[in-house]
Amino acid sequence: MMKRSIFAALLFAATIVACTTTSEGVNTRVSGRFVGSNIDSVYLERVSDNFSSPERIGAATLADNGAFSFEFNVEDGTSPRFYRLTFPANMRPVTLVVAPGDDIVLESAGDIFLNYRVTGSEESALIQEFNRRYFDAADRLVHAAEKLMVDVNNTADWEMEAYSAARDAIQVQVRFIGSNQDKLAAFYAMRHNVAESYIPQLSGMGINTAHRQSLLSGLKQSYPDSPYIAILEQEVSDDNTMAELRNNVTLASYPDIELEDMFKKSHRLSELEGKVVLLYFWSADSATCNNINAELKPIYEKYHSRGFEVYQVSADQEIAYWIEAVRQQKLPWISLFGGNHPEVFSTYNVVALPAAFMIDREGDIVPVPLVVENLATEIESRL
Repeated sequence: MMKRSIFAALLFAATIVACTTTSEGVNTRVSGRFVGSNIDSVYLERVSDNFSSPERIGAATLADNGAFSFEFNVEDGTSPRFYRLTFPANMRPVTLVVAPGDDIVLESAGDIFLNYRVTGSEESALIQEFNRRYFDAADRLVHAAEKLMVDVNNTADWEMEAYSAARDAIQVQVRFIGSNQDKLAAFYAMRHNVAESYIPQLSGMGINTAHRQSLLSGLKQSYPDSPYIAILEQEVSDDNTMAELRNNVTLASYPDIELEDMFKKSHRLSELEGKVVLLYFWSADSATCNNINAELKPIYEKYHSRGFEVYQVSADQEIAYWIEAVRQQKLPWISLFGGNHPEVFSTYNVVALPAAFMIDREGDIVPVPLVVENLATEIESRL
């Protein structure tokens, strides 16, 4: 389930002492003081407009008191761009949003990435806020993933901690972007998907098309000339293309699944051949899924005797949490635990929860939107 990886900043070789550009533009400054960090130099880089590669524009050696300063020119009237401070040690870079004429000051004691404070740039301060919260959870995830490799006697505990940390990281990201939909800091936050890459069951529970569309609309209002708008437009277009493909695909047959219910009894999807089956992927941690469960019950009761069945697969990591949800909600259909079988979700290309497919009596399968009021029509047409 886990992919072991370590967060690593880019390493760069040291160069010269100071940075002052000579091109025409508005004088812009990034300075500060890093104390107790065990580094002796810092580099300033400009992130490319396609957000794919950096360009180093200067280097500075820290003074005895940890002070540094970069002065450079930025074309007047241009939209803010991303810059970052990097270090010769294996440290995460500090990302800044720099506008022409900014005078940005950073200070840190000890660990730079976790402890730095920034003034002179509201957007850069927002990035610092996101970094502190997101990477607190992300570092817990890394620690749990590493423990999983060595502490074989406590695998279940570390899996639970990894899932919890990944979920926390995703929640921080989603809430931050939702609260800053007109900020470049939200665009920066959207570039992170570490948690979902660790825990496949969480894939699709983080940033989705709706978030990208909201941010795109917000940035068009606050930074209409920003080059990052084109990136978001392409991502939204790609999302829509994939959604259209998923909605139009029809499978002549379906991959089989075999999972266990809360009583450890195995159920194969293929055992339901000849029935109309709603294959339903959900999470007990999702309020949306739980609302759908409640709305689905009367439909199930109406059509079950005529050959309708629900094969429900949970993406929850904590089996006890899932069992309690099934019991409390008194789910009448086949409810199975898939939290320890990530291949099930990848097989059906489940990228967001809830997700559902309808299988008819002949075994043909199509994706269906989980709009409960429309499900009765979908079922009636197949019975």
